[in-house]
Amino acid sequence: MIFLKEKTKMVISIFLVFLATQLLGLYLAAKYISIEQVQPVEEASFSLILFAYIIVTTAIVLIVIKYIKRTLKLLEAFVIFFSSFVFFELLFLGLIPDAYIDAIAVTLALGLVILRKFNREYWTQDLAFTVSIIGAGALLGAMVGFLPAITLIAIITVYDVIAVFWTKHMVVMAKEIVKQKLAFTMAIPTKEHVYQLGGGDLALPLVLNVSILRSFGLISALSAICGSMLGLALLFAYLSTHAKRPLPAMPAATAGALVGLAVGLLLK
Repeated sequence: MIFLKEKTKMVISIFLVFLATQLLGLYLAAKYISIEQVQPVEEASFSLILFAYIIVTTAIVLIVIKYIKRTLKLLEAFVIFFSSFVFFELLFLGLIPDAYIDAIAVTLALGLVILRKFNREYWTQDLAFTVSIIGAGALLGAMVGFLPAITLIAIITVYDVIAVFWTKHMVVMAKEIVKQKLAFTMAIPTKEHVYQLGGGDLALPLVLNVSILRSFGLISALSAICGSMLGLALLFAYLSTHAKRPLPAMPAATAGALVGLAVGLLLK
């Protein structure tokens, strides 16, 4: 009975975190697109450029883990600062005069970095992670159209499977990230286990959902969000009772999003 309560708590946590991330990200991206009149890149080939950036970033992290592991926290601070800076800029865009936005965003981003420096608990990890993911995902989602977004998601989904089951470098990264409690994952602690949700598992669906919002409307975007939430919840429910090894989350999130998008289009 206690185990069932823990599993339920974990699944509900995933629902809430994913929902909050996607909805706030959609809001910030929509506001940014409206105020700045952002025109998205529509060429599918742009997804290959984005994928190349992801591969380079992954390679850098792996090199750091292998040779200069002690600098991982410095890399974390760098990522938190710039991603949260974007988040706070988008958050205050249109709410306060532009002249003050940068100063406020820098101050709050530095505050978040300092908080992580002196507090390595799970709640600060999750706070920094969520803020960073929303900022990065909303900005990137505003920049790309549906075709490059769905192409990137498809590529990353295949890559996620390869990186977990074949090359296993994603597992190597995850182990070190978990060991140092770095804000590159969302930690969902239970009495049985601390479950981890990677940054791409939240950021990439957000990129896709922003492009869906722009191309097909709010109902389709919300339906895709619900589909991804269901896919991730089913995955983690399975992990809690069966799997004893890491599993890629992107296939579940992607499949759920596509089913949700199809339902949303039918509802329209």
